[in-house]
Amino acid sequence: MIIENPTANEIAIAILRERNYQDSKWGTIEDHPHTPREWLAIMESELEEAKQAWVSQSGDLGCLHEMLQIIAVGVACLEQHGIVEREEPTR
Repeated sequence: MIIENPTANEIAIAILRERNYQDSKWGTIEDHPHTPREWLAIMESELEEAKQAWVSQSGDLGCLHEMLQIIAVGVACLEQHGIVEREEPTR
């Protein structure tokens, strides 16, 4: 099911729900830590699955499901290694 025009809050909740699912399936980041490079490889694998889902299903549903997984993996990386804030340009 696709939720049309979700709010930022609904998106954040969906990401947290996916993160919880990933932790329950694969274990926590404390149980299975990865380097940023390893997280990137996992994200690349998920991105390939998203591409294949879009092609094989000829539509957006499978692709959007995989995109949520990609984002949640990125969040897991940031949870483990920290956030680098965007720096505002100096004038």
